[in-house]
Amino acid sequence: MLSRPLRLPLRRTLLACAILSPLLSAGALQATEPPACMVDLAKTRNGSLGLPNHAEVTPDGHSVLFLRSGPFDTHLHLYRYDLPDHSLHELAAPASGPEHLSVEEKARRERARQIMSGITDYQMSEDGGTVLASQGGQLERIATDDGRVTPIEGQWIAPRLSPDGLTLAAVRDNDLYSVDLVSGHETRLTTGGSDTLTHGLAEFAAAEELERADGAWWSPDSKTILFEEADNSDVEKHYITNPETPQTEPVSFRYPRAGTNNAKTRFGLVDAKGGPVRWISWDHETWPYLGRVVWRKNGPLAVVLLNRAQTQEQLLTIDPATGATHLLLAQSDPAWIELDPRAASGGHSLPVFLANNAGFLWAADRGKDWQLELHAPDGKLQRVLTPPSLSYVAFDDYDAEHNTITVTVRTTRLDNEVVHIDLATGAVTPFVTERGIHNVHVTNGTHTAMVDTFASANGTRQTLVRNENGHVIATLPSVAQPPKLPVHVEFTTAGPREFDAAIIRPENFSASKRYPVVLSVYAGPGSKMVHDTPTSYLDDQCLANQGYIVVTLDGRGTPGRDHDFERAIKGNLIDLPLQDQIDGLQALGKRHHEMDLSRVGVHGWSFGGYFTAMATIRRPDVFKVGVAGAPPVDFADYDTAYTERYLGTPQEDPEGYRKSNVLTYADTLKQPLLLMHGITDDNVYFENTMKLTQALLHAGKPYDLLLLPGTHMLPDPVIRARVAERRAQFLSTVLQPGK
Repeated sequence: MLSRPLRLPLRRTLLACAILSPLLSAGALQATEPPACMVDLAKTRNGSLGLPNHAEVTPDGHSVLFLRSGPFDTHLHLYRYDLPDHSLHELAAPASGPEHLSVEEKARRERARQIMSGITDYQMSEDGGTVLASQGGQLERIATDDGRVTPIEGQWIAPRLSPDGLTLAAVRDNDLYSVDLVSGHETRLTTGGSDTLTHGLAEFAAAEELERADGAWWSPDSKTILFEEADNSDVEKHYITNPETPQTEPVSFRYPRAGTNNAKTRFGLVDAKGGPVRWISWDHETWPYLGRVVWRKNGPLAVVLLNRAQTQEQLLTIDPATGATHLLLAQSDPAWIELDPRAASGGHSLPVFLANNAGFLWAADRGKDWQLELHAPDGKLQRVLTPPSLSYVAFDDYDAEHNTITVTVRTTRLDNEVVHIDLATGAVTPFVTERGIHNVHVTNGTHTAMVDTFASANGTRQTLVRNENGHVIATLPSVAQPPKLPVHVEFTTAGPREFDAAIIRPENFSASKRYPVVLSVYAGPGSKMVHDTPTSYLDDQCLANQGYIVVTLDGRGTPGRDHDFERAIKGNLIDLPLQDQIDGLQALGKRHHEMDLSRVGVHGWSFGGYFTAMATIRRPDVFKVGVAGAPPVDFADYDTAYTERYLGTPQEDPEGYRKSNVLTYADTLKQPLLLMHGITDDNVYFENTMKLTQALLHAGKPYDLLLLPGTHMLPDPVIRARVAERRAQFLSTVLQPGK
């Protein structure tokens, strides 16, 4: 998954600058101090450090567990907040000293986009009495009532706590074990684990692109474990060397580039106490991707499968006793199928099976937009539950006693809200309606309280606890330091297709002046940039305050609009997005005369970096300078599950890959271009930027390069601020000469 701006910070560390263009004079290289806003944002991670996260209401509704760091550090602690008396109790603190993570744990965190340290995860038993806390490879069992801590012996990765809280399923040396948490007895459930054969871990494609982090799942009765076996022996081996430590050996990764072999997977069921494996029978060649697993008390074991092209989807139920499968639902899309859009929503996976064999709930974008559907027990569609005016976002809760569900929906393209739907009458009742973006999470089986991680339209971020009527009953305590940076953002639409747009003006804006414009861009699949959440634009505001108007736009290919708008990029990742961003900019320039479109720069990271490189090279008439971070230059070098969803394989459509390849146009570069890339990036490999620099060098085109140590998860606030400063300096050299 290419780094998405709302999920990942876009600042990486600065190591060196190579091949300086003539635009940078010796004077420009003199030491400077970053603007105060860059320092502040780097120190606080845009004000996110110290905010409660991963909050979960205990099943009895009495307390809320959550993780929180300090305002200027990344070390997460585990807390319990008691709702009756609003008291706060620390349950677990991070160990002192640096973390020592295995290569496997580092890779797992990379796939999960985990940028924090300390207690990075916890799991709660079904009764809420036991919590399993994870710190690197070290695990602790914590009693939630009095905070008793029992360390769990051994180094484990991918731990999963059983629903009854008595047993741990976890991986060591690529085999799956169960651990009795009372006696400490270990039972090895699989054998044969090796560097290329893993048990209980999600393969790369699932963890990176399908938002499925797990490779093992407990049955509701805590007796059986479903697990994944992944054979990576035919997957290409990539090596990453860290030039900072040339005395250490390269680290090898199995990375499936587009058109090459994926891991071969199969899934088995095993008794938690050990015994033979019952392998599940489906055609793994036709259906290689397992996207979702649902195994709850009130329904069967169900899995969601995709073919490799991701144009067909199946929902299967599985008999745990035999491993036999039954097809419940199938659907297809000539472009591609999106899995249930639960990412970052806090919602629960579908399907959800209703009580009394009344059918199941399913979501699809088979029409213009996402909709929540009620299906009969045999899979037939009975009716659509969300009206056309409310696009489905996430499923939050099913209350069987009252025959109601709780759902997050999109009311406008910029905001969402939470509604109750009566399954008997179909009545829709909004009950969380404040403008902004709500990420609601309801603990399974707990209907009286929910957590709402809320980024509001008034520019605040809070973690709220609401009752079943939406009333706020508590605000989880934050120690975050909100940046002292008022955000001046105007939301509008631009161009004939009315693209969603945000305009960020400088603090000292004067309507009588003309300002250079910077396009802050992602423009790729899976990420919408324009939301009614001012805190999303802190970096943009800081840049704007250096004397710019910053613009961000959502063109074709981005989500949150409609089915055809998102899928317009099939077979060509750049032509329509590039044209849309230019059309939007020009429309805004005609309306707002303070925008000087003769001085336009562009910057972005990951897909945004790819777009930036393309825009700077292909449209020098519009973009006078670009700063491209970690660009996937040639999508034939990016992974299967992402790339093939949009472009097919290089063998099937070489022309689509040629059109989408920055190298195709590299010899026409005319404007200044700064490339940034982490030299040990194991997602967008550094070879992408290396190939582009070689092509530019071969064509005699000057460029600038910042080599960044590590990947994109580097905590040093000083260096993060320096990278932001370097970007602003590079843009200023062209857009504000002489400043």
